[in-house]
Amino acid sequence: MKNEFLFKFNLIFFMFVSFVNAQNLPQIQPLSEFAFTEKIYLQLNNTIFTSNETVWFKAIVTDVFNHPKSLSGVVHVELVDFDKNILISKKLKLEKGIADSFFQLRESYPTGRYLIRAYTNWNRNFGKDFFFERYIDLFSLEDIDKGEVITNIVLTKTQEGEVKLSANINPQVIDETYAKDLKVHIHSKNLLDSVEIKKQKKQYALEYKIPTDAYSVKLKVELEDTKLKNNKLKVNNTHTKTIVIDKNFLDLQFFPEGGKLVDGLKSKLGYKGVKYNGLGTVVNGDIVDEKDNVLFEVLSNELGMGYIFLKPDITKTYYCKVTNADGTIYKYELPKVHKSGYVMSLLETTNYLNLKVETNVKNTDSLFVQIKMRGVLIQEHSFKVEDGFYQVLMQKNAFNEGIHSVVLLNNNHVPLCERLFYNFKESEKLNISVNTNKPRYSQRDKTKLNIVVANTNGQPVKTNLSLLVIDKKQLGDFRKLQPNILSHFLLSSELKGTIENPKYYFNKNSINRKRDMESLMLTQGWSNYVFNKTDTINSFSIKPETDLWISGIVNSVFNKNKPPKKTVDLSLFTFGDPRGFYLQKTDSLGRFAFNLGSQYADTLKFVIQSTNKKGVKKDYNIALDDALAPPKIYYEEQQNFQLADTIVTPYLNTSIENKKVNDGFVTPDNTIELNAVELTGYNLTPKREKVFKLHGPPDVVISNEELEKEEEKWMFGLYSVLRSKFPDDIRIKRVNKSGYDYFKTSQIGSGLDSFDMANAFGADFTFILIDGVLIDLYEYPLVSRLPVEGVKSFEILNHPKNARRYFYQIFPVSEDIAFKTFAIISIYTYSGKGLYGIGRTEGIFKGVISGFSPRKEFYAPKYDVLEPVDWDIADLRSTIHWSPSITTNEQGEAEIEFYNADTTGDMLIILEAISPDGKLGYFESTYQVSKWEK
Repeated sequence: MKNEFLFKFNLIFFMFVSFVNAQNLPQIQPLSEFAFTEKIYLQLNNTIFTSNETVWFKAIVTDVFNHPKSLSGVVHVELVDFDKNILISKKLKLEKGIADSFFQLRESYPTGRYLIRAYTNWNRNFGKDFFFERYIDLFSLEDIDKGEVITNIVLTKTQEGEVKLSANINPQVIDETYAKDLKVHIHSKNLLDSVEIKKQKKQYALEYKIPTDAYSVKLKVELEDTKLKNNKLKVNNTHTKTIVIDKNFLDLQFFPEGGKLVDGLKSKLGYKGVKYNGLGTVVNGDIVDEKDNVLFEVLSNELGMGYIFLKPDITKTYYCKVTNADGTIYKYELPKVHKSGYVMSLLETTNYLNLKVETNVKNTDSLFVQIKMRGVLIQEHSFKVEDGFYQVLMQKNAFNEGIHSVVLLNNNHVPLCERLFYNFKESEKLNISVNTNKPRYSQRDKTKLNIVVANTNGQPVKTNLSLLVIDKKQLGDFRKLQPNILSHFLLSSELKGTIENPKYYFNKNSINRKRDMESLMLTQGWSNYVFNKTDTINSFSIKPETDLWISGIVNSVFNKNKPPKKTVDLSLFTFGDPRGFYLQKTDSLGRFAFNLGSQYADTLKFVIQSTNKKGVKKDYNIALDDALAPPKIYYEEQQNFQLADTIVTPYLNTSIENKKVNDGFVTPDNTIELNAVELTGYNLTPKREKVFKLHGPPDVVISNEELEKEEEKWMFGLYSVLRSKFPDDIRIKRVNKSGYDYFKTSQIGSGLDSFDMANAFGADFTFILIDGVLIDLYEYPLVSRLPVEGVKSFEILNHPKNARRYFYQIFPVSEDIAFKTFAIISIYTYSGKGLYGIGRTEGIFKGVISGFSPRKEFYAPKYDVLEPVDWDIADLRSTIHWSPSITTNEQGEAEIEFYNADTTGDMLIILEAISPDGKLGYFESTYQVSKWEK
């Protein structure tokens, strides 16, 4: 069996990276569908930011064996806020599995915990476990001095033994103008509730009875805000805070190796203890039986994990007894002992893995052992148990580095036991070294780094790597617990859930890392391996996204269901970088598909022109295929990051000082400061800004994208779509001209007896602005038939400021008109030319899609020649340098140079590398910067 396990499996997937159709998948049996997934990793320059900074990142997409030559040519990266709104979306073109980009944060983003996620459309076939997710903490410099949203928290124990929670809610910290009712969601153990709170005596007060067994309670304050109809999400301002009730809470769980404890069979028993915040905590206790006899001691590592060896007796019940700081004793029952079954165990030596199977079941049939890695079957071996025992030694060098799944199956291939083990193999890693050109540097000195990459045999390796240099004093503490390229590809990407301090397991200086890795495999890996599905699949609903495409169908203008009798010539113009021009004919069904290759523009505008065979413009109905909607967002809420935290404070103080230096928090005299209104995906154009300043923000925004998506073939004009698809937002009704006195004297709709009219709910009358200009009463019937394709957005202001100013413009004679409440409909057009500027050019279709996001070079000042005046402006960068894509030469070398900032002390160098054959490397070092002296 030892020789059989000397099986090299890396070549299995080399052939599958070029497949286009799912039917061409290589026939490997047995094979999990997850073996065809892609691994995605983002390296971020930091995980804590202030709202005026830039998030820099590098994306790497590989196959399951870490080779950077994925099926996909496109990766999507999104910034998501704590209300599950996508704030920024990037579509990146992968070059040999690698891309880099950035998120420019906005000062209007509120303080909170934000999600950065990355995915390929191909990986959507396999679920969210194969998306990359990383949370960052963002601090709005405007919010720092505003105070807390939830204050005066009091827990009171009543005579009945219940716990009453009271607190004050201050929504003005989020929105200083807020005066509506608010909702508070309350979540604790076995409780999910919400309450409406009204403002009383100028304050919002919460009182609520919480369960006595709750160790913490989470309060989520939700404010009403503008509704954006994109994706039909309601945008809310929220704030979440977790209140700890029992700081001594300990959740202690046990995980038998292989699955269960069996009477009389000795096995390894993993355990993990977590405290109230979900993080591991040291466990110190005793294993006792039902008579409280102490059997042996339990002492975990710092992350609350460990394992013991136990030979259980079915006639006994076992507990772990833990005494906390105040003397309270807690007893945690160990898993049930089974009368019969199988126990599979693994023990490691320096060179071998000892696999042992024991059972008290009398069985003469063959059993099977399967060893899998990332969904691929490495080896299957059959054997028979003799006298209830089987054992075999396997050379560890036969396995690649990473997590392996070992499964014991019966004669019918039904699993009996399963466990994970991690195989360390340092020979598969890259060795990285860095030399500086000076022993130490002064402020604003130029630093030159000579980088060398080699394999474990010292041979140079041509590879792709990234260089990140940060101020260790400001950001170093945040790097300690963050994953890196090694821990992600080899560990985090294969286990569900959060792994605390994943870098620890790959630090060669950690003498206990192998023992602690075993504890991790026994506990978190007990049931959370993402490649555990064994069913095979022959087709996938979503194909790999390789390039940028515009596809759709051409039909008759008068019949949207009828394709043209002859092929149609199409010309496509794109306005990205570079600009593109493409020609194509439709097929017999009227379909077309343009491959745009690489067009760089976050918002790519394009024009399609249709002509007949003589080249004369001819009008057709052109409809684009629907783009895939973003995947469902899963946001894991945690406790708020406290500003008083000693780690955060130095960074924030430097960020505030840096902002003062750069802009002095001064608002120029020629600008008007708007209230802090944040509308996700809302572009504040000059016309919109004018309406904002005069009337305030809209309550509902319905974009062209949403209007066109909801428009059906039988509909005609703007109001037809609104009436059918958005009845909860706007009221569209048929009105008779003769039934309204104010219509009788106007020139409205000459020759019309009735027409469609829009009115906001709760308003006596609704004024209409188009591109910021008020339309007259006689023009109201014209609005209903506006072509949807010309409308950029339809916006409703239910309670606008200064709306009465339009009354006498619309109703010059007003004695008999008793309107009290007014609303405003504000329509913006693509032409920007108002009501009469919306037209359709014959044979022309205009559209917008998401192009590939342009790259942006990391900017840092250059100090080739320093003049005394240069020192008047401080340089307080926390990210000193960022080079996301460096390629070493044939000698495995690269040289990088950059200038230091004014910060002094240690600068942390971080290098992450991946070679074409999937070998990984990580390197950290420091150099020192001293104060510049004249």
